[in-house]
Amino acid sequence: MQQQTIIFLGPQGCGKGTHAELLKRYLERADPARSVLYFSAGKQLRAFVDGKSYTADLNRSIIERGGLLPTFLSVHVFSEQLMREMKGNEHLIIDGFPRTEDQVPVLDSALRFYKRESPVVIYINISDEEALKRLLLRGRADDTEAGIKERLAWTREHIAPILDWFRNNPMYKVVEIQGEQTIEAVHRDIDKALGLN
Repeated sequence: MQQQTIIFLGPQGCGKGTHAELLKRYLERADPARSVLYFSAGKQLRAFVDGKSYTADLNRSIIERGGLLPTFLSVHVFSEQLMREMKGNEHLIIDGFPRTEDQVPVLDSALRFYKRESPVVIYINISDEEALKRLLLRGRADDTEAGIKERLAWTREHIAPILDWFRNNPMYKVVEIQGEQTIEAVHRDIDKALGLN
């Protein structure tokens, strides 16, 4: 199997994490000779914020107010994991990064540095109404209706120029997946887009 580099993007609640995990398990079964390096922006940032440091304390207060973490922190956790864990031959799955336009060149420079060929951006799209319904069911403390709507509006504003950048760069392939299907149907569409079935 060819080495895969897959970037999952989409609004909160679209299932990026679920489908990144499903793809990770598929690649581990289908290509056991290669490891899979999985970067989840949400998980890594939450783990960082749960730590004991002045920076973690400042970021915790931002999250408690329903705010967005600063770009430098997202870039740090992404870069740090790649530098620590990249071996060169693995499949790479990136979930939820880049989050803002200024993070796109950071990702691009990292993928070029590590000579990752033909990255695929999987954009899982769902309506704001569906995202709100799913996130309220999730029941996290920071998932108030007003907070969710604010985060979704922010994401919609930033995701369009990010996707445009990838679409206009011949190194990348962008695939939009309809996320308001069953998990199985979305997974099949992703496999098909990647040529894995």
